Amino acid sequence: MNRNSVKPTPPRLRAILVDDEPLAKIHLRSRLKAHPEIEIVGEAEDVSSAFALVRSARPDVIFLDIQMPRKNGFALLPKLEAINPQPAVVFVTAFDEYAIRAFEANALDYLTKPVSPERLAKTIARLIMTEGKTQLKSSNKGQRPGSEDLVLLREGTLSMMVKLREIAAIKSEGDYTKILLADEEGKERRVLMKQTLSSWEIQFPAELFSKVSRSLLVNTKAISRLVKRNPTTWELQFQGLKTPITLSNLESKRLREVL
Repeated sequence: MNRNSVKPTPPRLRAILVDDEPLAKIHLRSRLKAHPEIEIVGEAEDVSSAFALVRSARPDVIFLDIQMPRKNGFALLPKLEAINPQPAVVFVTAFDEYAIRAFEANALDYLTKPVSPERLAKTIARLIMTEGKTQLKSSNKGQRPGSEDLVLLREGTLSMMVKLREIAAIKSEGDYTKILLADEEGKERRVLMKQTLSSWEIQFPAELFSKVSRSLLVNTKAISRLVKRNPTTWELQFQGLKTPITLSNLESKRLREVL
């Protein structure tokens, strides 16, 4: 057999199932058996037991029912703010009317019961794309996303997926980093994440992102202009961002060397 034809093993994602109906969990568990990239590490039947399981098992994804006794699935989301990194959430419910609220809550996906194999396959593919490429997992080191690949960003209970090329720059803010997102309408979009600048630098391709200082990582393809304003400062302007970034002479020199 030609070794070059062997496909790399996809990253294995840890999952928990949260549902008060035993038959529903059996059905979903059966569907997930067709996806070896998903490892079920626990099950829970309500929000309290689900949060305890999240803290102990540290899953990558939660398949979460909405209608449960005492508290519905949405009540788990604020509790997840205490978890770092936060797991992705896929809502699984028999009621279509919750779909809009699920996406407003920035769930990764929304599945209706009974879960079809085809629809579940799309969800798993989405999970692999977002989790496998954007998290620093030992099974996936060395694989960096391309400019059109999706990156999962989280701030509190907010989760969003953006294309890598939409990230204009990343600035260090102590233990956090501020991600500046380019917008065609010029709106300011910023996401604050508890992640170091060095970890972003490792994840992202060097041909796209350049580190111009200890506190700034720049998407060189998103730059529109670099203008000298006075003898000591330069103004870095981005496509889709109204507010420029001020650079020192040394920072601008480093940037100009890679442009």
